[in-house]
Order: sequence, then structure tokens, then C-alpha cells
Amino acid sequence: MRLPSGFAIICLCLVLFSLVGTVGAADPTQYDKSVSITMNIDNGKITTKSTEIYYGSAPHLAPIPDGFKAELLAADGSVVRTFTIFDPRVQFGDVIVNPQTDPQIQGVVDRQTSADFVVTFPYDKNVVLFKLYNPADGSLLSSVDLTPQINSFFSSYPRDPDNPAVSGLKAPTNANPPAASGTATMPPGQLFGMLAIGSGAVLILVGAFASFQFLRVRAKEVLIVDDNPDIVEVIAIMLKMAGYTTRTATGGEEALKELQSRIPDLVLLDIGMEPMDGWETLKRIKKDPKTQGIPVVMLTARRLTPKDVEDYGICIEDYVVKPVTPQDLNDAIVHVFERRQMIKEQIAASKGAGINRTELCECARLTRVVDVNKRLWDLLVKTYDLESGAKSPDSEITLAIKNTERKIRDQERRLEQIRHNMGSAAKAG
Repeated sequence: MRLPSGFAIICLCLVLFSLVGTVGAADPTQYDKSVSITMNIDNGKITTKSTEIYYGSAPHLAPIPDGFKAELLAADGSVVRTFTIFDPRVQFGDVIVNPQTDPQIQGVVDRQTSADFVVTFPYDKNVVLFKLYNPADGSLLSSVDLTPQINSFFSSYPRDPDNPAVSGLKAPTNANPPAASGTATMPPGQLFGMLAIGSGAVLILVGAFASFQFLRVRAKEVLIVDDNPDIVEVIAIMLKMAGYTTRTATGGEEALKELQSRIPDLVLLDIGMEPMDGWETLKRIKKDPKTQGIPVVMLTARRLTPKDVEDYGICIEDYVVKPVTPQDLNDAIVHVFERRQMIKEQIAASKGAGINRTELCECARLTRVVDVNKRLWDLLVKTYDLESGAKSPDSEITLAIKNTERKIRDQERRLEQIRHNMGSAAKAG
């Protein structure tokens, strides 16, 4: 007799609990809420574009040096919490100085006049007002009344435990996540629910042991490799605020040692390092069977060249040029993880359809390669300003980029052919 998997057991538990109804007090963690305020700063003037309250956990409010000061206030004007956020106009990067004689990396700061940014913080039932201050002189930059959004949210989810009127309601009307009753009486139908809870508790323990990896949820870990400690620190803060855990290395050799101790989910790798530069570090990462599967994103101030694409395009997942905003960096990383998950799901679906293994592997490889090369090609076009027609059509750079474009088209044609063959095989099966 085949025993049910841990995942199946857990699903059974969820069904049992859904039959229970609601008993006792709600788990507060199921009702975690966040407040998100989208703002714009233009020449020092800040405007609020939108405000939203939603279910989900917000990132930790870490202190940031030289950031805007933010306050969360109660109805009586008292300060409930203070924190700091990045000045969205400031971007950090680095440049190579004295490249011919004594090449060194020098940190730089780029400041814009206008930028959109998002402030996200955990919902607190005592907070009704958000204020933002200029760190230079303490002047008030913006004040956002959260009351309209709070009222709107609780009108949609009246059974939420943080709703001030929740005690006067008798039955849930529209709650997400499911609301719980706080009454002490137990209707007869809930006796079955209590028995189901007891049985479900035992099954959950069994399921937990059978599928621990399924249950375990953790933040993605990123290894940051850059020989400029200041840049490493800033990037680490950006990633932590986006919900990632980070490790750092200040050189290629140190990065390789870090990878031997524990495999991260992704590596952010600078190129202009000494004595081992980023490209050599990349080669050694991809040469080692233990580390070659780690996605690597190049995060560097050096502009991409057609030769870089030809030599290393197959080895990297993306190429992000400093200075970089927190949003741009997070978008690049999220894209890498989403692409890998999409390919993984496509492989799983194709296996079930009896697709040829060779074609399946080539389809997965080309899916990644085409997407990466398109992103690199787009960056080349922007870097060398080809859209403006400033460069000669027969210049060396233009010809090299056009050659890259032709390779991408060939790869796309081959990918479409494989997908067509796989689709025909699936229908025949």
C-alpha cells in the first residue's frame, strides 16, 4: 500500500480545518498588514500618488544613515514609531580611475532632481498619520492622513481583529484571511470540528516530518562581492529592505571561500576588483560543479561590451550598471528568480507529457539564453546610443552589436522549432 506524501497529508489537514468553522481567538500572524505609500519627489517637493493597506508582512524598518526621517503618529499626535528611508534621488556607484597607470576603484554618488519611491511599513492600529522630514533642516516634507484608507480597508474586511468595531459583529461577511469568532459558546456542529482539530494536529506532525522542505519558508540569500566596502554596505541595506538575507565578500578569493561554506540563492558580482577581477571569479564559479548552478548577476560600473556578451553571456543571468536604484536592483533579481521558476515549471509539465529529454534540456537552456541575451543586447543599444543613429552603421561597435542581434534571432528560431516539436509530441502522446 502506498502511503500518502507529506504534502498530501498537509492538504488533508487544511480540508479538515476548513470544516471546523472558527473556534477561539484568531492567530494574529494571519492578519499581518502593511501600509504602502507611493510618492514622488521633484526638486525637493514631495507629492503622494497613492496609499494602500493590504494583507502581508512589511520589511523591517532598518535605520539608514543620512536618510529621510519618517514618523508614524497616533490620533492624539504622539509619535508611535520613527524610522529612516533612502533619499531616492541618491544613487551609489563606482568608477575606475587611472586605468592606464594605476587602476583603482573610486566610489561615486549620483544625485537626481526627481524620482518616484515607495514607503512600506507594518500596519499599527494606533497609527493614523505618516510624516516625512528633511534630515538637513528638520522641515516637514510630507504628511499623509491614513484614516480614509483605514476606513476603506475595514469596510471591506470587517472581521479583521484590528477593526475597532469587530466585537459588535456576529458573522463574517468578507474577510481575507478567514476571520475567527471570539465567542465562548460552542454550537453543536463545532463538536465535529474539535475532533477534526485533534486528528489534524496528529496528521500535521506526520506531514511536517514527511515534507519539511515544503513547509520551510526562508528569505532568498544573496552573496554580494565587491572590493569597495562602502558599496557592499549600501547594496546590503538595499537588499535587506527588499526582504533578502545577505552575505558579503570583498574580493574574488573571499567569494570563492564563501561559496564553499554555503551556497547562496544568487551572487551579485563586481567586475573591477583586484587582484582577481569579476570575470575571472565568474569563470571559477562556473568551473566548479558545486557552484556552477548559482545564478550570477554582474553589478558593476563598467559598461558592457559586445565581447563581454560573446564571452560571458552564457554564464551570467543579468548585467546591472551602477549607479543603481533599490527598485532597479530588486527588479533584476526578481526577474532572475521568476525566470528560473518558469523554466522549472515548464520542465515538470513537459516531463509529464513524455517529451524527449534531449529536446527538453535544449529548450530549457535556450529559454534562459534568449532571455539573458535580449536583456544584454538592449543594454548594449542603450550604452552605445545606437537608437539615435550617432554611430556609423559600419563602425566596429555597431557591427558587433548587429552580429549579437543575429545570433539572438537564430536562437529564437531554434527555440520556436523545439517548442513546436515538443507540442506535436505532447499531442501525439
